[in-house]
This record gives sequence, structure tokens and C-alpha cells, in this order.
Amino acid sequence: EGPVIPFLLKASFVFAITGHSFDLASTVDCRARKVCTETNPWLGRFADPMAFTAAKMPIAGVSEVWVYNFSKEHPKWAIVINTAVGATFTGIAVHNRRVSR
Repeated sequence: EGPVIPFLLKASFVFAITGHSFDLASTVDCRARKVCTETNPWLGRFADPMAFTAAKMPIAGVSEVWVYNFSKEHPKWAIVINTAVGATFTGIAVHNRRVSR
């Protein structure tokens, strides 16, 4: 496996957290503009941006801790999971920005 897998694993964690951050920022923005809604019913109840952030980001953190623990036995699958998470949340953020404009 060499140095490539550890580098890609680290990069995948950065990508996943960046995707969560893009989603957070774009969701707070489009909800403030009243042009979108949060599809997660548990998160949707938090109208205040600070409360929404305080609820959403720990979910992201716990998810990434799980992936980190999983990566110890399955680093390649952890890369796949993080890449999927990053791409999904980045895609949601792009959608949110489009409906906000």
C-alpha cells in the first residue's frame, strides 16, 4: 500500500468535513432567505442558525470518528465512505446555492 493510502485517507477526511461545512453554510444561508427547508426532520426543528450549527456539526464529528475507527481495519473502504460523504454534502451545498440565487 505504501504512502498513497495514508495520504488519500487523510485527504478523504478533509474532503468529508469540507462537504459538511459547505452544506452547513449553504443550508443556513438558504433557510435565512426562506427558499429551502432542511430535509432531516431532527435538524429541521432548529430555526436559529447557532442552534442548527450546534446540532449538525456534532453529528458530522461523530460520523467521522466512526469512519476513523473503521479505517484502522479497512482504510480503503474508509476512503470510499469519506469521498461519498464529501461529494454528497458538496452536491447538496451546490443545490442550496442554486435555489438561493
